[in-house]
Amino acid sequence: MKKKVLSAVVVVCMVALVLAACGNGGSGGGNGAGAENGGSGDGFTIGATVYYMTEFVTLMVNGIESRADELGMDLILLDANNNAQQQITQIENLIAQEVDVLLVAAVDSDAIVPALDMAEEAGIPLVGVNMLINTDRHYYYVGPDDVLAGQLQMQAAIDAIGGDGNVLILEGPIGQSAQIQRMEGNQKALAENPGINVLAHQTANWSRAEALALTENWLEAFRGEIDAIVAHNDEMALGAIQALEAAGLIGDIVVTGVDAILDGCNAVLDGTLLATVLQDAYKLGSLSVQLCYDVLMGNPPEEALNYIDMPLVTRDNVEQVLSDIYGQ
Repeated sequence: MKKKVLSAVVVVCMVALVLAACGNGGSGGGNGAGAENGGSGDGFTIGATVYYMTEFVTLMVNGIESRADELGMDLILLDANNNAQQQITQIENLIAQEVDVLLVAAVDSDAIVPALDMAEEAGIPLVGVNMLINTDRHYYYVGPDDVLAGQLQMQAAIDAIGGDGNVLILEGPIGQSAQIQRMEGNQKALAENPGINVLAHQTANWSRAEALALTENWLEAFRGEIDAIVAHNDEMALGAIQALEAAGLIGDIVVTGVDAILDGCNAVLDGTLLATVLQDAYKLGSLSVQLCYDVLMGNPPEEALNYIDMPLVTRDNVEQVLSDIYGQ
């Protein structure tokens, strides 16, 4: 394929978005079994859109950028700001720019389905990352085993409170695959532990600030009844912890999360977060670019849906995770 000539406006926008997304750290792992480093993908352009720039997504973007650079692939990266219609518009624009492959971390697993039709009509492969697309159609994907993550985080909370008590669940954005599957995993653990009662469950949209406000409300509504808070990501878990700290309840209510972001790992280390589940964001980003490259080269993996390992992170292993993933 011919190398795309990006307009000056697109280049400026791309640079601004990439600089805004860059953060520190992340593991250097995740290079696939495809080409060696050194520009073998020169001539390909990836058009990427992510749901929005949380700390986790920032780390994932670092992995995307790094592997694209190693393979010599151009990258146009867009932030959908958690707006499903905006993401569809971004995909339309990326197709108009004749990118070679679309890399999509979906805002909404249902709303993104029309993008498959647009990509197919344009003859451009679409690769999903981090968020599944709610379809039976064939597409390639790399991401977390979110059912397992939800089961692990809930079971950790249940074990900590002795298998009997009241739990609150902070959900991700309703309709995203991570919210659906982590809740499925939560429910699996709950089904095996009939002594646990779910007082309430509600989305806080992956947001630390929203989780703080919601937890403050719950502390008033369920005063003295709460034993554990299970949050579908670390950002929301950290918001819940802020509310517990303000109420003087640290140590009285256990909290679990998912993602093992740096702040989450440090919270596990200091004992305010009971446990999280590692989703290596940098590795995930790197693997997603490798998958794009392999699809373009006609060498896709045997499995369409490819899942990364999701180990539980506790006080027992968090120092190793901080060392391996964040270099601390």
